[in-house]
Amino acid sequence: TLAKERGEKCPTKVTNQVFRYAKKAGAS
Repeated sequence: TLAKERGEKCPTKVTNQVFRYAKKAGAS
């Protein structure tokens, strides 16, 4: 949801951060 809203500005940067955060949090 947040990634989609912010993805409009920087999908690549947001996706990368979201993926790293999810991996660190283990919410994959």
